[in-house]
Amino acid sequence: MNKPLDWKVLLFVLVVAYLVPGIVLAAALALVNRTLSADALTLMTALLAILSFALPPVAGGYLAARHARSHAWRHVLVVGVLGALMSLLAFRVSPRAMVLYVLASIALAAFGGYVRLQGRPRV
Repeated sequence: MNKPLDWKVLLFVLVVAYLVPGIVLAAALALVNRTLSADALTLMTALLAILSFALPPVAGGYLAARHARSHAWRHVLVVGVLGALMSLLAFRVSPRAMVLYVLASIALAAFGGYVRLQGRPRV
């Protein structure tokens, strides 16, 4: 029998891996915005952009695999897609870049899920 997705797990993972870090990074950037030079601010913004696009899918995939009671891979893939869509709500990019980011997000979430499930016995 197919069990449905655990939406509580998905919501928890999206909040913990995407929403909270996004708010913290935005607040940190707003706080240091006044004190940094233009070059330092540009560098910091670029580094934070890379981190904010790469780390949440990996963390989300890991957490989804960790907390899903069944069908961990389905949870990981759904987190990758929904997380990418949440991220794209905050940024305006071309349709081609959107598709590429969704694919990258799914791949990064799968990597996070793989890291978590690698040592776990198969059920």
